[in-house]
Amino acid sequence: MDCLHYMAPSDEELTGFVLDNEPMSPEAREHLEHCEICQQRLAWYKQFHTSLVARLYRCECPSGTRLSLYCAGLLAAEEQMEIAYHILLCPLCADEAAVTRRFLAEVEPLPAPRFSLRDTGRRLVATLVEPQLRLVRRGSATATTWPRQYRAESINLSLYLSPTSNYEYALLVIITSIHSAETANAFAGLAAELYCAPDPIALSGEGDKEDKLAETPLVYAEIDDIGNIVFSSVPAGKYILVVHLPERELVIEDLIIEPG
Repeated sequence: MDCLHYMAPSDEELTGFVLDNEPMSPEAREHLEHCEICQQRLAWYKQFHTSLVARLYRCECPSGTRLSLYCAGLLAAEEQMEIAYHILLCPLCADEAAVTRRFLAEVEPLPAPRFSLRDTGRRLVATLVEPQLRLVRRGSATATTWPRQYRAESINLSLYLSPTSNYEYALLVIITSIHSAETANAFAGLAAELYCAPDPIALSGEGDKEDKLAETPLVYAEIDDIGNIVFSSVPAGKYILVVHLPERELVIEDLIIEPG
């Protein structure tokens, strides 16, 4: 249904008005107020837009149930990691996750979980977990491929590397736990540090290595409320990652970032 009046808004004008709220010309607005045909055209575009949004809106987002299970720490480690990465890119899911966590904190009737630790302030060295499905080639250096996953007791650390400007990288660390009661938001605000790895030739003993770790870190960050750590502007090199958790300290040694 078309309007042949010279002041009638074009299809492009109606589409821009419905999709992006772009203003129409004064002549088109005045004509629209008195033309039933153009009013019907506008109504059709609005109906089409509503239908399209209903079909495609957040089509790649996890369901509300999965997001709630994620906030409660009840998904498998791989699913927890997948949703945590999605939340980094989706502000809508990030807001929903924050609301869900506040709700769980207010209504949870159980006391805070207690984890059995024989010692306090322990240093745990995380080990690299090789992916189950990977084509292993002779001479391949799996310790330098990305992404990587490390494990220390109940804690999983997933590492992702993204290049930035000036030949530097952004390092994303996602923390999850195999214990459903040990949620990522319990670690919010805790410190994580990235140190330049000491030269093994210059070390005379283990004590020297401890002294090296006492130096100022190259990069410092804090764990956010969804268990993520972001180190920005990291140059290529060999590092030691230290994550300070309650009553334990997780360490990833020989963390190599090769120049791209």
